[in-house]
Amino acid sequence: MLEFRAALVFDDNLRAQANAAGRNYWPVYYREILNRMGLPYSVLGPEELTADGLAQYRILLLPPLPEGHLTDAQAQALSEWVTAGGLLLGFATPGLDELFGISVESVIEQVGDEFTPSACIRLADAEWGASLLPAYERDAAMPVLAPVQRLQAPQGRELARLLSFFEQDLHQPAVTYRTVGNGAACYWAFDLAQCTWAMQQGRPVYEDYDGDNSLRTMDQITTRPWEANVPYADLMMFALRRIIAEHGGVFLHQLPPAADGSVPDAVFHWGGDDEGATEVQIPAAEFMVEMGLPYHINIMQTPVPVHTLSAEKFNRLKQLGCETSIHFNFTTAGQQPYRITRQDLADQLDAYFGAYGEVPVCTVFHCMTWTGWAEPARWLAELGMKGDNNRAHWRYPPSNPVNKCNFAFGTCYPFHYYDDCSEDNRRIDFTSAPVTAYECGYIRENSEFSQLHRAIELASFWNLTMNLFFHPIRLTEPAPQAAVREALAYMQKLGMNPLHFATDQMCLWWHERAASAIEAVERDEEQVTVRTRTDYPAGCIIQLLWPEGEPGSVEINGVPAQYVLREQHNARWLYVAMPTGQAEAVVRL
Repeated sequence: MLEFRAALVFDDNLRAQANAAGRNYWPVYYREILNRMGLPYSVLGPEELTADGLAQYRILLLPPLPEGHLTDAQAQALSEWVTAGGLLLGFATPGLDELFGISVESVIEQVGDEFTPSACIRLADAEWGASLLPAYERDAAMPVLAPVQRLQAPQGRELARLLSFFEQDLHQPAVTYRTVGNGAACYWAFDLAQCTWAMQQGRPVYEDYDGDNSLRTMDQITTRPWEANVPYADLMMFALRRIIAEHGGVFLHQLPPAADGSVPDAVFHWGGDDEGATEVQIPAAEFMVEMGLPYHINIMQTPVPVHTLSAEKFNRLKQLGCETSIHFNFTTAGQQPYRITRQDLADQLDAYFGAYGEVPVCTVFHCMTWTGWAEPARWLAELGMKGDNNRAHWRYPPSNPVNKCNFAFGTCYPFHYYDDCSEDNRRIDFTSAPVTAYECGYIRENSEFSQLHRAIELASFWNLTMNLFFHPIRLTEPAPQAAVREALAYMQKLGMNPLHFATDQMCLWWHERAASAIEAVERDEEQVTVRTRTDYPAGCIIQLLWPEGEPGSVEINGVPAQYVLREQHNARWLYVAMPTGQAEAVVRL
C-alpha cells in the first residue's frame, strides 16, 4: 500500500524577517486554509526540497517566495518529482515558470493597501470550477485581495479566468493546471493565503471607514462593493480541494456526524442578542423548545455593569436548555466611535461572572463593534473565551441589514483569528463564526421567505455551517416565529438531513475539529484505508472522491459501516462517519 501524504513548504526565517520589518507574512495563512479544508499535511523547509525529501509526498503546496530563493537543484528536484507523479500547487511562486507552463506578462497591483481588491476571478472550468456554483451564480466574479499576475499559459487547462476590478474579461487565466509526465502542476496567479486572510478577517479597524460614526466589523469588510451573494473564500477553497481530491486527497469534513451517526447536509446554528431587554428571553427560549431547536442568547449589561436579567430568569433559561453568553456593550455610553480596550472586556466579563457565575463561550458585541484587527480576539482568548459571532453579513448602509443572506467576509464556516506582525502572526485559540443569515424570513410584520429559502438551499448545496440569527425579542412576534416554522418546513420539503446547533455548540465543534486529525491515508488498487483521531463525542466525517459504482464494502475498526455517496458539483463524494477516539476505515473498491 502507498501512503498518501501532502506537504506545505514554509520558511519561518522569511516570516521572522517580514515581521521584524513590520509586515504581515501572508503565507502563514496556508495552514489555516488547509486546516479548514481538512487536508492532513506536513510542513517542509526549503532545504528539504530534494529528491529524497520529496519522495514520500504526493501533494506539495509552494507559497510565494522571494525571487531566487529556490536553487537550480531544488527546481530540478521539483520537476523530477512532478514528472514521477506528484501534484505541485504554486501560488504566484517565482522560478518555476517552465514547470508550471506559464509566463508572467505583468502584475496588477493593489491600490491603497493590502486589504484592497486588485482584480477578480471567475471559476471557468465546467468540471472542476463552474460546477461548484449554483446554475444562477455561474458567472459570479470573485474579488482577489492580493496582487495578481497576468499570465500566458498556452499548454494549461484554465480553471479560473482573470477579470479586471470592474469585471472586464482579460482573456487570461487566473488558475491553470498542466499535466507533466505522470503528475501535474497547478498555478494560481495570486497569493491565496493573503486573499483569504484579508477577506475573512477583514481590514484592521482604526477609524470609521464607512461613515456610520461607529467602529464595527462592517468597517472591516474588504469585499465591498461586491454583493457577496456567494462565499468567495469558501469557493476558492472548494476549487483547491477539488484539484487535490483528483490526486487522491482525503479530507476531514467541515460538519460533524449527527448523534445517530448519520451524515448531515448542513449545520444550522441559532442565536441572538437580548439587547438588554428583560421580558423576552424566557418566551423566546420556550418557543425554540417548542420548535425542537437549540438556542443561544447573548445577555447585555445596560447600563454597564448592570444586568437587568435576574438570576432566577437566567436559571430558567438553563432549565430550558438555552445557551447563555455575554453581549458586550460599547454603545450606550454615547462615546462614539469607541475604541475597545482589554480592560473594557475584562470589566464586563467580571460583571457577567459576578451575576451568573460562569465564563461564557461565544459572544457578540452590541452592534458588532470592533477595534483593531485581532486584538479583541487575543484579549478574549486570554480571558478564557472561545469565539465570537461578530462578523457582519452585509456592509453599511443600512445599519441593521435584516432579511439578508450574504457572505461579506467570504465564508460561512468558522475560522481562527491570526495576529499581526507585532505578535509574530501567531494563530489565536479563538474563532469567529460569521453571521450569514440575519433575521431572514420576514420584513416588519410580514412574512417574506425568499432569503430564508436561499440560505437553506445554499447551506444544503455546499454543506455549510449556516448561522440563522434571530433576536429573542423577534422570536416573541408572529412573523419571525412564522419564519422559524417555515425554515423547518422548507428543510423537510427539500429532504434535508439538517443538524441544529446553538452558537456555543458550533464554536466548540470547530475547536474540536481543529484538534482532530486524519493521521494516515493509504491507497492501493483495491482499497483506501484512513485512520482518524477525534475527541468530539459524535466523532468526525471523512470525505473523498469516489469513482462510478458503490464501494465493495466499508468497514470501521473491522465492523461493516454506513456511508453516504452524493452527486455534488459534477463529482461523486463519499462520506464516512468515524467514531470518537482513534478509528480506522477501510473502503474497498
